[in-house]
Amino acid sequence: MMTHISIRDLQKISGEAIGALPGPTPVKSGERTVGLLIPLKAADPARLAAVLRRAEALSKGRDVRAEDAALASFGDVDPVDWSAAAVNALTGKPAKSRKAKR
Repeated sequence: MMTHISIRDLQKISGEAIGALPGPTPVKSGERTVGLLIPLKAADPARLAAVLRRAEALSKGRDVRAEDAALASFGDVDPVDWSAAAVNALTGKPAKSRKAKR
C-alpha cells in the first residue's frame, strides 16, 4: 500500500495509477507534505441522472435573485450553473437532445 507519493514520483505516475489509488494520498517533498492527490472516481450514470432530475424538479419555481440576495450576507454566491447540461459538460458526456413529439 502506498502511504505517500514523492514530488519526483508524481512526475512519472500515470493517470491509470492515480485512479487506482485507494483514496487521498499525500504528496511529499522530503519529509514535508506539500499536497494531496485525490483520485476522481466516475459517478454511476444512472444515479447521477436521478440526482440531476431531482435537482431540476426542486429548482422549478425558484426565485434565483431572491435566493442570491438572501445568501449575499454570507459572501460571494457560487456563480456556477449546476444544470444537467453543465454537469454533463463537466463530466465530458454530451447532453441528450430532446426531440419534439409530433
